[in-house]
Amino acid sequence: MAQCNTDAATTPLTGEAPGSPRRIQKYAALAPILAVFSCVLFSCNGELLQFLQLHASNEGHVSPMLNLVLCHLGGLLLVPHFLFWKPLGYSEGIGMNVQLGSLLMAILLMSYNYCFLLSARLLSVGLTNAIFQTSVAFVFIASIAVFREDVDRIQIFGVALALGGSFLASGAESSSGEVSKDVHTGIFLALCAALLCMVYQVSFKYLFGHFKSDARFLAHFGAWVSVWHLIVIFPLVCLASAAGFETMQFPHGNLMIFGTMASAIIASTVNAMYICMVMWGSSMLLPCASALSVPFVVGLDIVFHHVVPARAEVCGHLMVVMSVVLIMRLHQYVRPKPTLGCETMAP
Repeated sequence: MAQCNTDAATTPLTGEAPGSPRRIQKYAALAPILAVFSCVLFSCNGELLQFLQLHASNEGHVSPMLNLVLCHLGGLLLVPHFLFWKPLGYSEGIGMNVQLGSLLMAILLMSYNYCFLLSARLLSVGLTNAIFQTSVAFVFIASIAVFREDVDRIQIFGVALALGGSFLASGAESSSGEVSKDVHTGIFLALCAALLCMVYQVSFKYLFGHFKSDARFLAHFGAWVSVWHLIVIFPLVCLASAAGFETMQFPHGNLMIFGTMASAIIASTVNAMYICMVMWGSSMLLPCASALSVPFVVGLDIVFHHVVPARAEVCGHLMVVMSVVLIMRLHQYVRPKPTLGCETMAP
C-alpha cells in the first residue's frame, strides 16, 4: 500500500482543501469580531499615547518615524516559523511574489501613517482624523472599480454620512477663524494619508486575496513586512536623521521606555488584525472600523477626561455610527418577527 507523504508546511490548517467554502465562511465570520477588537485597541492605544505625552518630559519622547518602525516590528516573532514557508498554491495565479509585495506594503504602511502624523502636527488631531476618513469614500470607489462589488443607494448615502459625520465630530465647523499658514499643507497630507491607506488595502487584497483561505499566509506575509522594516525602512530613517529631516530620538526613562514598548505591541496587534480584516472581510470593513473609532475615542474622553462634546459633535458621531450600519448593510440582518396567525400550512 503506497504511503502519501505530505509536507507539513503546506498542509492547510484544518486539513480542508484551500478555498473551501467552510473555511472561508469561518474566517469571514471572524472578521467583524476583529473589527470591534481593533477599534477598542486602537482607541486605548491613543489614550496610552496621550498619557505618555502628558506625563513624560519632552526629552523622553520617541521620534515619530522611529516610533512607526517599532510599531511594525511585531511580525519578527513569526520569522522563525513562517519567513521561508511557502503557502499552498504559492505560484498559482500570483501577480507579485511575496517578498516584493511585502516590501511595497511596508512602504505604503509607513507612508500613510507618517503622512497622518505630519498632518496632525499642522492641524488639530480631530480635523486630521476627519479628513482621513475620506478613505471610506476612496475604498468605496476602488471596491467598485477594482473588485466589481455590488452597490446600492443606501451604501452611497452611508458614505456621505461617514464624511459629513466625521467633519462634524472633528469640531472644525465651530473652530475659530484663525487659520494656520500651513493649514493647506496639513489638509493635503491628511488626504495623502487617506489615499495611500486606500492603495494599501486595495493592493493587498488584489495581489494576495486568493490566499485568504489559509491563515498561515498572513503570518508569512507579516513576517516579511517586519523584516523589510528592519533591513530597509529603519536604515532610511537613520539616513533621514543624518540628513536633518527628522532627528532620531529614543525614549528615555522607565515610563517612556515601557510605555513605548506597550504602545508598539498594541499597534502591532492592531496591524495584524487589519491584515486579517482586509483579507477575510468585505472591502469596506476596515475603513468602517476606522470611522467607528472616532466616536469610541470620544467615549473614552468622556469617561477618563470628562470632556463632553458639543451638540454638533454628538450629531456627527451618531452619523458615523449610522453610516457603518448602512455601508455594511447591517440593517438587513434585522428581521421582523413573524406575526401570529400568518403561518401557512403545507398542502
